[in-house]
Amino acid sequence: MTASSGVLVLERPSSRVVVAAHLGGAIREFQWHAQDVLRPAAGDAVSDPFAMACFPMVPFVNRVAHGRFGFAGRAVQLERNWSEDAHPIHGQGWRASWNVTASDATSATLRFEGGGDDWPWRYASEQSFRLSARGLSIELSLENLSSASMPSMLGLHPYFPQAARARLQAQLPRVWRTDHAALPAQETETPEAWRFEPARPLDAVALDHCFSGWNGHAVLEWPERIITLRAPRCAFLHVYAPRGRDFFCIEPQSGPAGALARDAHEASILAPGERIAIDVHFEVAAR
Repeated sequence: MTASSGVLVLERPSSRVVVAAHLGGAIREFQWHAQDVLRPAAGDAVSDPFAMACFPMVPFVNRVAHGRFGFAGRAVQLERNWSEDAHPIHGQGWRASWNVTASDATSATLRFEGGGDDWPWRYASEQSFRLSARGLSIELSLENLSSASMPSMLGLHPYFPQAARARLQAQLPRVWRTDHAALPAQETETPEAWRFEPARPLDAVALDHCFSGWNGHAVLEWPERIITLRAPRCAFLHVYAPRGRDFFCIEPQSGPAGALARDAHEASILAPGERIAIDVHFEVAAR
């Protein structure tokens, strides 16, 4: 492991991960046998988490409609956190600086403490990265440090390259349909045109939707490699496949998009001192 200006480099003979602790605890680069597993950040990307290869979502995922929700008699109003969206998005961790609490050549743990502001509950989040011969594992956790119960959601937002050459296989039985503002409006059975069982090209349909009932297993295929994505504690998968772009996102989540504004009890409820975690594994193999 080497560290410079808040940047960690984890390396094995076959793989390399670069983590920007100071920029949302985000991954800048993940390579396996010199191939990009995730879309790498541009060299001049120093302040925009959306330009990174992957970032954490904590303490909520996706958008909160107009930043408003209620929980346990408390009315919460979140501030906008991205100039291009009218609704607060992806939580707080992706916009924060994380502290490195442990590291060695192939692993690192980062910690961020937040809340007590427009998000009224104090909390701590940790990311643990483990680079192995087979790929990368990330555990993302959230602990309630406040004196009252709080709603909680966790997720990862990885960007994958070469959308036009990629295929996805995943069982996604239900989907949240969205309105004109990309806010989830209704959960329905997934239409045939949006299914990825059996595998089909990622660019077959434009998507920005949260799927529910996911079994925590997905396979991504390119002509040269296969990535098996496992997230056993995530029952939701957000698929972002914009038309005409050469990237896509497959985002494991602990709760459904829009949960807080709809009913905060759709999220996990953490008692004071309670902790939840998700673990996401990227296993890479040659074809």
